[in-house]
Amino acid sequence: MSALLPHVHGVLADLVRDVPGNPDPSPPPGVSGPVETLMSYVKWGVLVVIITAGFVGAGAVAGGRLFANHGASRTGLAILLSALAGAVLYAGVYALITAVAG
Repeated sequence: MSALLPHVHGVLADLVRDVPGNPDPSPPPGVSGPVETLMSYVKWGVLVVIITAGFVGAGAVAGGRLFANHGASRTGLAILLSALAGAVLYAGVYALITAVAG
């Protein structure tokens, strides 16, 4: 039994040594161009929606305060906070994707 243990240890050490490292991610051939184009369109679209929502929310808050319409002001505040949350999420997801995909 004691002679078998060094042999098993040597076999396991060889298995661990032959395990390949973590390779860098690479897209399949021919996919890189269309995927990059699609991702750039999505990023710009999300950015435009966030900026538009921010202006609409600020306008609703200003209009609600100006015309003493508290419902519009409250809705505008909700839109403005949603735009802020969207911007934070956009930045976080962008940083995550950039960190993972390189």
